[in-house]
Amino acid sequence: MSQIQEFEKVLSGSDTNVAAFEEHGKSFVKRAQHFLHSTPAAVPLIVLVLSIIIFGVAIGGRFFSSYTLTLILQQIAIVGILGAAQTLVILTAGIDLSIGVIMVISAVIMGNCAITYG
Repeated sequence: MSQIQEFEKVLSGSDTNVAAFEEHGKSFVKRAQHFLHSTPAAVPLIVLVLSIIIFGVAIGGRFFSSYTLTLILQQIAIVGILGAAQTLVILTAGIDLSIGVIMVISAVIMGNCAITYG
């Protein structure tokens, strides 16, 4: 083991520098594009934050009232619970889309009952 093998002799005389990318010449758009491609989970977060800002500016103080935020949380609760359950089902490789079908059928039946029975 103390003898230097042939490939080690060749490597000892070669240049050890490796190629590197230059980071200082990148524009903001290129850096943002690289960030979005390297972190795809940031895109929905950015869209959510931008939506909240746009609606907050467009509607004014009424959007951030306690009544509006409570109403939004009540309306999204069922979809959020079903989405979390569906995510767990998909992550365990047991893809099952029947949850969405049952949710749609339930919404249609409840809408029909609301119109028919008031």
